Amino acid sequence: MPPSALKHVQSPHYNMASIELDDKQWPTLATLWQKFPTLRMISLKEMTERFDSILAMITKVISGFSVMIVILAAIVILASINALEPKEKKKNSIIMSFGFTRSTCLKLNIIEWLVTASITAMGAILGTYIAGLLIYQSQFSLTYKPDLVWLILTLSLILSLVTSLGIYASRNSLRSSIKQLMAET
Repeated sequence: MPPSALKHVQSPHYNMASIELDDKQWPTLATLWQKFPTLRMISLKEMTERFDSILAMITKVISGFSVMIVILAAIVILASINALEPKEKKKNSIIMSFGFTRSTCLKLNIIEWLVTASITAMGAILGTYIAGLLIYQSQFSLTYKPDLVWLILTLSLILSLVTSLGIYASRNSLRSSIKQLMAET
């Protein structure tokens, strides 16, 4: 076997090499194995399966963190809506006092929640992208290329969920009237 067929990589814990053999070089592999009995060989298929299992584990961990972050974000959104409901009622009453309708207030709330959801979604996607980039570079020495379709679907899902949750939770503030505002002052 020519020395150029053996590619050697040093690591702090183990040595790793790859061998590329054509059909007539397979008999020389036994000689190499006799010379180095501690040599352990695994197929490319087994290496790929290990890589896939590690990647699946990392994906599950990231998904778990994502679910936890979504739950915490929902709690923060609901708590902030509950705390700011009186101010939202006053704001909507003032907007209606200028002659705007409830549907206009609803549209303004939708815009507010879309902006909030956009900030949240962009932060989540950017954080996931940076985490994926760092994991791929440090663990696998690969370039991370996320699936654009999944990113767009994730963005759409976050926008719709946060906006829907915000509108649902703030529906009481849309039931305000000018008379209630005058009575409270």
